[in-house]
Amino acid sequence: MIAGFKVVWRAVKRLNHQSHLYVWGNVLWLLLSLPIVTSTAAWMALVRLGYTIPRQPGVTMDEFWQTFRQLWLKGIPLALFNVVFVFVNVSNLLAYWNDPSLLAVMLRVSWVIVVLLWFALQLYAYPLYFALDNPAFIPAFRNAAVMLLQNPGFTLVIVITAVLVALLGTILPPVLVLLAGGAIAVLANAAVQDRLWEAGIQARPPEPDEESEQSFYADL
Repeated sequence: MIAGFKVVWRAVKRLNHQSHLYVWGNVLWLLLSLPIVTSTAAWMALVRLGYTIPRQPGVTMDEFWQTFRQLWLKGIPLALFNVVFVFVNVSNLLAYWNDPSLLAVMLRVSWVIVVLLWFALQLYAYPLYFALDNPAFIPAFRNAAVMLLQNPGFTLVIVITAVLVALLGTILPPVLVLLAGGAIAVLANAAVQDRLWEAGIQARPPEPDEESEQSFYADL
């Protein structure tokens, strides 16, 4: 779990770098998610922006648009699945919300857990998609499931932080709503990167000091 808190702090530092791009990316993600069927592609474009900013100095919003154009059609089935998944689980929760029986309580808890697990998979899968040599949804989600199972405490910290950011972005508009999605995208990328380092799949760079922090971002 300590590693999870370190990732949260790393994400905060990354968010402070080129933050205006995250704001614009967040706005575009919200607007492009309105048709629903393009919501997955819009989110992946925001994740890709968060993936690229620390790695490529001088990145622009062209990265967002290029990713969205490439993935909007491929993302439609997953977007529809997500809508059905959320609708079914929320409907079940509302239907049994006032039922005091033990069975109803157990069902409510199980549905909440399922939603949180799916949310965790979403956080890991899309950064993993872009980290693959041959990006594809099935191996990205498969690897995300493995990452989740191998790092339960770490994942708990990341999911709780992401949920808190999402809630604050909803409760305190319009200030945080301009940055909440970008913050979650940065957190997801930082979490996946950290686990890839920990697994030895990618080499961990030296920790930056205050003077070299900007070059550290560029080299990640």
